[in-house]
Amino acid sequence: MLREGNHLVFGKLFDTCYEPLCRYAYSILRDMDDAEDVVQKTFCKLWDQHEDLNIQSSINSYLYRIVHNDCLNTIHQKTSHQSHNLVYLSSSDGIVNSTIEHIESSDLQKAIDLALAGLPPQCRRVFELSRMEQLSYSEIATQLNISTNTVENHISKALKLLRVELKDFLSVWLLLQLLK
Repeated sequence: MLREGNHLVFGKLFDTCYEPLCRYAYSILRDMDDAEDVVQKTFCKLWDQHEDLNIQSSINSYLYRIVHNDCLNTIHQKTSHQSHNLVYLSSSDGIVNSTIEHIESSDLQKAIDLALAGLPPQCRRVFELSRMEQLSYSEIATQLNISTNTVENHISKALKLLRVELKDFLSVWLLLQLLK
């Protein structure tokens, strides 16, 4: 019925799927304005192309896939835009070099310290022994009287939490590394 241009079907689909799709887009983008933009564009595309639709899966799967791809495109565009801005800045008066030093020395270190402090105590201890004291998993397991599997789980958990906490710095850090 959507294919025939039924406004009621489209409206019902919009009412049912808009919020869940926004939440999904937000989980990827971490910006509600961008998430809503992506979902709105998705519904605009859906309506613009309703006559040519040939959906092989469910309409929900189709919408989630479009939102997912558009979120990835949005991230790519933002990263590309940030990269162009940094390249432009690097050509003017050494601003990027001082920015790199500032981020590396203070803001990033504060963020790392804060993220590490947010880890559960045992998880933080295992992570510090592994990454800062360069101990092997078996050495950590022996020292803390836990299994190697538990060490692996703590490291995995720590890395996952640190990725979330330091996500804002990761893209900037990667771009700055390219400029060095």
